[in-house]
Amino acid sequence: MSGVAGALDEVAAVAQRLAVLLAAGVTPERSWGFLSSSEPREHAAEPAPRAGGAGGPRSEPPRQSADIVAAAAATAARAGDVAAAITAECAQAPPFGAARHRAVAWGLLAATWAVAMSSGAPPAAALQGFATGIRRAAALHRELGVAFAGPRATARLVGLLPLVALGFGALLGFDTVHVLTATPVGWACLGGGLALMAGSRRWSGRLLAAAEPRELVPGLLPELVAVAMQSGAPVSRARALAASALAEHAPFLTGEAIEADEEAVEVVLDLAARAGAPTVGLLLAEAERRRADADAAGRAAAASVAVRLVVPLAVCVLPAFMLLGVVPVLVALLSGTGIRFG
Repeated sequence: MSGVAGALDEVAAVAQRLAVLLAAGVTPERSWGFLSSSEPREHAAEPAPRAGGAGGPRSEPPRQSADIVAAAAATAARAGDVAAAITAECAQAPPFGAARHRAVAWGLLAATWAVAMSSGAPPAAALQGFATGIRRAAALHRELGVAFAGPRATARLVGLLPLVALGFGALLGFDTVHVLTATPVGWACLGGGLALMAGSRRWSGRLLAAAEPRELVPGLLPELVAVAMQSGAPVSRARALAASALAEHAPFLTGEAIEADEEAVEVVLDLAARAGAPTVGLLLAEAERRRADADAAGRAAAASVAVRLVVPLAVCVLPAFMLLGVVPVLVALLSGTGIRFG
């Protein structure tokens, strides 16, 4: 997960610098231009992957932050839609990995920028809050990467035990390879053992994936509604702007995440109407609460994944150890006494 955290930090750094420049009075066009001239182009020498073999067409490589900043700067220089340019640059992101998280973070930045520009709210404050949320997500991914390192290493090590047992039996002088490749019992053991090992690997991978955070920046919708309202926009317009920006620039958000944010906004608006409290402050507090809950859930998942990984090891790896390491030795031993297994 360190690669994911690094990708998120890239986007957070751009948002932070952009917020500082805008707060200092630099125009959006010049701010993007300054960022574009300072971003390193480290990926220029990387070959783009081919989609159709040696003679097939070349697919687009995942966009790095420097590419996206350059596209945004070029669009801002001609007074174009910066958020749309960012979204277009992220359209070819892969379905997983650090490049995917980078594209997701850029999409959320585009949504934040679109809301600030459409509502007339100060973009510096919106970007500052966004940068804080992305840095928080990066820190959580780093913590989870450290927490998952031990369980991952344990799963890999224990997963090798059946193969180690197979080699150990051969070293003891038993013809376990012949048993596994030339007898019906051996074929059954080999097929069952390999299937169990593959199942353990897949099961462990799913457990680890399930423990990863589901939302990159929880509570972004309440925060964007608050950003729009800070410009004086009414609640209905602020909600429409925030929902439209997320739908256009962050289509990858899950229905569950959107529903949770919409429910949070409804609760806050109802509370503000009944209590006469400042709506913006309540929305920002609700966004912070959502992020704190997500942090706690992520850490709890990381703490429990080590315990849950014992299940596939016990259900799959230990039987595979018996099938590939113990049964062939017994068959070879009994074959030496005259008993035939085919």
